[in-house]
Amino acid sequence: MTRSARVSGSLFCFLLAVMLVSVPTLAYEPNPADSRDQVPDDYKWNYTHIFASVEDWETELAAVEELVPGLAAYEGRLGESADVLMESMTKVEEAVLRLYKLYGYTQLRLDPELSNAENQMMQGKVGFLFQSFGSTVSYMEPELLEVPKDKIDGFLASRDDMKIYQHYFDDMFRMKEHSLSAAEERILSMAGQVRGGTATVASKLRDIDMAFPEIITEDGTMEPLTLAGFGRARSSKSYPVRKQAATAFFNTFRQFENTLAATLDGVVKSHLLTKELRGYDSCLEASLKGDNISTATYRMLIDTINANLERTLHKYVDLRRKVMGIDGTLEFANLYNPMLEGIETEYTYEECMDLMMEGLKPLGKTYMKDLAVGIDPANGWIDVYPNENKRTGAYSSGIVAKEVHPYVLHNFDNTLDAVFTTAHEFGHALHTFYSTDTQPFVYADYTTFLAEIASTCNEEILLTHMLKKEKEPAKKLMLLNKRLENIRLTIFRQTLFAEFELRFHEYAEEDNTLTADFLNGLYKDLITKYYGPNFEMGENDEVEWAFIPHFNYNFYVFTYATGLTSGISLASNIMDGARRPPTGTSTTCSRADRALPRWSCSSAPVWIWRSPIPS
Repeated sequence: MTRSARVSGSLFCFLLAVMLVSVPTLAYEPNPADSRDQVPDDYKWNYTHIFASVEDWETELAAVEELVPGLAAYEGRLGESADVLMESMTKVEEAVLRLYKLYGYTQLRLDPELSNAENQMMQGKVGFLFQSFGSTVSYMEPELLEVPKDKIDGFLASRDDMKIYQHYFDDMFRMKEHSLSAAEERILSMAGQVRGGTATVASKLRDIDMAFPEIITEDGTMEPLTLAGFGRARSSKSYPVRKQAATAFFNTFRQFENTLAATLDGVVKSHLLTKELRGYDSCLEASLKGDNISTATYRMLIDTINANLERTLHKYVDLRRKVMGIDGTLEFANLYNPMLEGIETEYTYEECMDLMMEGLKPLGKTYMKDLAVGIDPANGWIDVYPNENKRTGAYSSGIVAKEVHPYVLHNFDNTLDAVFTTAHEFGHALHTFYSTDTQPFVYADYTTFLAEIASTCNEEILLTHMLKKEKEPAKKLMLLNKRLENIRLTIFRQTLFAEFELRFHEYAEEDNTLTADFLNGLYKDLITKYYGPNFEMGENDEVEWAFIPHFNYNFYVFTYATGLTSGISLASNIMDGARRPPTGTSTTCSRADRALPRWSCSSAPVWIWRSPIPS
């Protein structure tokens, strides 16, 4: 039985999903203010694919708690022989995989209901177990780095089953100058949860505790604005709705600007600690070197975009003003809505599935079979609709276990943006699916620098398909508007974010504290520079930085810009290959043969999760 069939539940269900994506029978209009119970179960993911029950999870938690202390038995023995080294690595990998599954289960239970105390407690227990594991095995890397490299190479050459670790050890020795002693590594590991506390506080504040005022909707009723509903409101066809939403949203964030500045300052101080203790020249270098990315790459992106703003983004601002008939400056309330009014199309999730199954065909039959399984809510991969206290945005998470499929969190709101978010996240999900299926565990994860290529590639292929299919000029213009917005949001806006992140880290590296006044001023200056003289900020727009959770992710946002440029190129090649008739000798290959090798550049496994483009 194939892996796809296993995760769909049965061979019959798998074949049915391939022939026709099943459609839930319940009609549902998404509403971010609905309670979780109001969302039909047909549209919720199924975390019992990881553990059948909480009792099973607790049994596994207890078993891993007993397993972890035994990993200390190899301390002082790693250079003894190839057999001892292999045995220790095998047991550590087993522990990591089991920890991933324990944590993944709690994450999937918690994110749709962030205020659920039981799920918070469960995740806290796994967090402590991760900390205990990290503390227990913290001796391994420092000890291995004390073993001569040629001796390690000899161990790897002596056993066929160890040769796979050659890159792992080469990369470890590449990072040797930034490794600490066993005692220091243990202290850092034990401090992990404390260091991550400020980011958690910011997340809880934004996702649960912040309350926004009511606004008048397009049909004249009053509804509370929500974090999940802001994206739809700011792109409403009604200017008064857009204006109300922007004013209410940023006014609310203004009330919490000092708290969110303090939490961001705490995050950056954690980055500073890593920089100082591990001997990096900057926080930027500390973030990128593990992935073997130079700081010049990051700075080149910023410099290139800055050098071309006048003939790109500034002209786009003027194009919006011209098409929308705006005589004065452009404002936030006219930035996210379609430039042409009256042609917006709504899509149900079922229509979204149909579009993806038709539009992504250039990715091949195998991909489409697996995609059919994943996007069908009946198979438990995706949690489709928003609800009260659900994590906002969208992401794909993977557990790096061949027997567990990826999971996608969504807040689908029937918009065109939601359609493309679905394509984006399933680019991540299938990337993880194939990487896990074809790579050994030690390399199954992929670097953040690669993460946003598969996702943006999917978006570009789908958009190209929709443009070719559409015959109505007005709707074709709407899709071209979408393409321009993809470029604005993913290349220009994410580069603005990347420059903002770089500048506030550099400011902190000069022994300064991040304050709301500093962050507001810096963000305002960058918005003014990027959007040009014909864009005008509102009174509280400068606090928008506080809305972006990605600033807690340690120099992640730049990968959206580099990912889209790569994704567009890759999509073009894929579509060109799908159109080109075969020439020469025909060959066939297995899935493993088709998979490109992917090397992880991180010596410490992490829980994989991919976040949507911050919007």
